[in-house]
Amino acid sequence: MLSSSEQIKVSKTLDVESVERQIAGLWVKTAGVSSQQQGAVMRARVANLMIFTRTAAKLEDINSTLIELSTAHPCRALVVASERDGVERDIEIYISSGCHQGVSAGTKSVFCEAITLIAGGKFVEELPSATLPLLIPDLPVFLWWTDSMSSHDNLFAKLCRGADRLIIDSVDFVPAIMDSVAQLAFNRNHGPLGISDINWARLTSWRALLASFYDVPQYRPALEQLSAVEIDYVSAESASGEIASQALLMAGWLASRLKWEPVLKSRETNKEVLRIKLNKKGRQIDLKLRSVERSTMRPGRLARVEFKSESEGTSFSVARSASGHHIESHANVGAKIQPGQLLPVRNRSTAQLLGREMEILTNDDIYAEALELGAAMLK
Repeated sequence: MLSSSEQIKVSKTLDVESVERQIAGLWVKTAGVSSQQQGAVMRARVANLMIFTRTAAKLEDINSTLIELSTAHPCRALVVASERDGVERDIEIYISSGCHQGVSAGTKSVFCEAITLIAGGKFVEELPSATLPLLIPDLPVFLWWTDSMSSHDNLFAKLCRGADRLIIDSVDFVPAIMDSVAQLAFNRNHGPLGISDINWARLTSWRALLASFYDVPQYRPALEQLSAVEIDYVSAESASGEIASQALLMAGWLASRLKWEPVLKSRETNKEVLRIKLNKKGRQIDLKLRSVERSTMRPGRLARVEFKSESEGTSFSVARSASGHHIESHANVGAKIQPGQLLPVRNRSTAQLLGREMEILTNDDIYAEALELGAAMLK
């Protein structure tokens, strides 16, 4: 059973020593309660996690995510709530802790402590200077940015400089923001900052099934003769009419792995279809990105990826099933459908997705290359 302690407001908001003393006092209080219940409290922290949100209205959801996340990833969480367009509000700091019921009766293992910083109006710019000194030294620092982003945002840039890894979810990002992410991935002004994209992780099964076609020797000749690729997607909820970032990442990944080069000035837009010409050793490949309607799918998700070969009656596809619960592959070789694979769609919670990204400390060069090429296709 998960639970969390009361939230305590820190009286001296910019006094680091005061914050640390009150956190220590909170743990003593928690341990005292547990002692009366003949239980033991363990204070555990293996990472720093800074979380940025543009509105304090999301704090309750973030707290729920932290309690679930901390069972596997005990950490110090620094939740930064910015109300730039709200009323003037000097920085306020609140502390709390979360614990998980132990295996034995009456025991508690405490996994997380949270420090929440809230500011509004002009005081928002001071949030990094109040947040960064509260990081625990010698532990990895993750920055989970829960909103759209810009490398020109001063607050974003300062928090990035204090982090080892940036975690985003690009599912609702428009192409212009994806271009900013691509620039950040290759920008050393922020130091050795790695980037994790939860949206990229959602494409793992798609990439695995598409790559598996190349593991079949009899498919190779047809795959070397590709003439067209079609990528269907459901438009993002907040970016209707824009190319979904999943489709852009998939196009970039295919181009980077298969050595396809976008042909300059080859973009053609026809209603909801974007057509891009690609080149590989003199061979032209016609890439189509198309928005479709799928009532069983979430916004911003891929619906289908199909390879078409010059070999007559030959194509390879990976598609979401009609129910939306599976991803399945098909190979149609010489008008004969070959057996494919079927993988379940795993709707993991935000905490589960975030936890997986916190296990990655190295840069994902394949993601960076997919970003770069995907963004280049739209220029």
